[in-house]
Amino acid sequence: MAFTHWHSGPPYFDFIARVTRAKNARGYLEVGVRDGTTLSRIDCPSIGVDPAFQLGGNVIGKKTNLHLYQMTSDEFFRDYEPSKIINAPIDVIFLDGLHQFEYLLRDFINSEKAAHRNSLIMLDDCLPANAEMTERTHNPEGRANRDLAGWWTGDVWKLLPILEKYRPDLRVTAVDVRPTGNICITNLDPSSTILERNYYAIIDEYRGIEMDDALCARFYEGRTIIKAESILHGFEASLFVGA
Repeated sequence: MAFTHWHSGPPYFDFIARVTRAKNARGYLEVGVRDGTTLSRIDCPSIGVDPAFQLGGNVIGKKTNLHLYQMTSDEFFRDYEPSKIINAPIDVIFLDGLHQFEYLLRDFINSEKAAHRNSLIMLDDCLPANAEMTERTHNPEGRANRDLAGWWTGDVWKLLPILEKYRPDLRVTAVDVRPTGNICITNLDPSSTILERNYYAIIDEYRGIEMDDALCARFYEGRTIIKAESILHGFEASLFVGA
């Protein structure tokens, strides 16, 4: 039987909205907005980046200002300084862009530069439910598990071992949210160049690795995954997502 790891927490977009409120965020940046499901739940001044928006509903909500950039994240970070756009620090960043690990790695590198020491960066889709959904190109017709054929995380799961190896100074917390987890990263160092300097070595090291059932099981063995409610309860948020 194929290995499957189910997450039972709240939907990721609800968790992100609640954490952003718990941090009293002054500014929020989202990469990979798509239809605005997550962005619409954020109340503070926000920036959204996506090469092809498919927005629906009231995305601005209670925000005093919202800035949308229809371009790739590489172009955005090259041409803009997020904190200058909203005239405030970027306290929370959510990365949900292209589901290939080299893109998420670049988004993280650029996001950390745009953040500050006490910012929170959150990564989507890094806790896949099974090995099949980690394929680099989504191929639902070729999936054995037909029930989960529409789910696609790509190989962004690799960010966890990459950060654990190259950036042990970061505080990396895996959170049990549906459908494919959330990774909260704090203790940021915007001046760090470790990942940037080693970018191509990291790509060469990890690009040939493909997740199968055995690797998926090992990936979860011994890995602590925190319940979302335990983070959001009382003052516990400060332990995992900063003050």
